[in-house]
Amino acid sequence: MNIAHIESSLNWGGQELRIVEQSEWLKKHGHNVWILAREGSEILKEANKRGLNTYTIDLRGSVNPLTIRRLSSFVKKNNIDILDCHSNRDASYAMFAKLFTRVKVIRSRHVTDKIRDDFFHKLVWKYGNDHIITTAYKIKKDIIRLKLATPEKIDVALAGVDEKRFHPSIDAAKLKENLSIPKDNIVISNIGMIRHDKGQLFFVKACIEIAKEFDNVTFLQIGEATNSTKGYKQEVLNEGERLIKEGRLKFLGYHSDIENYIALSDIIVIASIGTEAQTRLVSQAFLMKKNVVATDIGGLPEMIQDGKTGLLCKAGNPESIKEAVSFLIKNEAKRKELQDNAYSYAQEYMTFDKMMNQVLGIYEKTLFGK
Repeated sequence: MNIAHIESSLNWGGQELRIVEQSEWLKKHGHNVWILAREGSEILKEANKRGLNTYTIDLRGSVNPLTIRRLSSFVKKNNIDILDCHSNRDASYAMFAKLFTRVKVIRSRHVTDKIRDDFFHKLVWKYGNDHIITTAYKIKKDIIRLKLATPEKIDVALAGVDEKRFHPSIDAAKLKENLSIPKDNIVISNIGMIRHDKGQLFFVKACIEIAKEFDNVTFLQIGEATNSTKGYKQEVLNEGERLIKEGRLKFLGYHSDIENYIALSDIIVIASIGTEAQTRLVSQAFLMKKNVVATDIGGLPEMIQDGKTGLLCKAGNPESIKEAVSFLIKNEAKRKELQDNAYSYAQEYMTFDKMMNQVLGIYEKTLFGK
């Protein structure tokens, strides 16, 4: 198949990484793949770095005639079979490409944000695609509730990751030493782009309370702010100032070798308060036999069986995060039980091949009607 992914975002995050990794998998399995994105976007840079086919296109606005013409021309010239769009703006342009070229359009929805259902967006949802892929059942339910698509038009592709990259055998002892973390310390990490909906402020507030109870704990924040969230990052830094000065809370910025930092961690905290579908961080942590404490937001409860594979806590509630983490620190046997259960579950349901075979099946069903 000839497959094109279109993404209008300039920033780099989990959604953009997922698109790049899906494209690599499809290319490896014999399909022709392109990533269409804006000039200067992070996804375009990363795709070029990885040797993927790219096409630069101006995706500002939603109904730019020149952009519609260029996209339609690209689709025709390259005989695109599937155009997979990932954001609202992409979806509107894909609708016009579908109208003018008859290309099959997949709409992928990655976030649990409130779905815009004004007249134009309803039009795009209802008539601008041939099939919809969501990353959480909650998103599918929201689309159906708003009567934007019928249930049979929507499939859920669960978050899968590469078990050859994310596995429990990675040795992080040297990294722990390089970061001046005592050998016997428990490491508690929050991993992700620093922005309001990821809840780092609540994570840091919880860290302050946990630090009062336990001396042998180090906290890590891995991830960076965008240009628009630098003010929020400063707010989080101000909140954690004392722990940072003591060396107990470390802001390490963005790292692409995230598997090494998960290996370094004992407990992964996902403190999101919104925009969270089925984050691949859960899959990564499970496959590396790490404990996960996550808020009960979006698709997280779909991924984590509370008390069996991880612990769920209340979103926007530092005390709830603190209680869950403290419980795990005090109960080593329970930590081990959760790790083993999560690993078994991830091996069966959360691998990248499993996810991509499902996605490929959806593409084929959309294209061939099978």
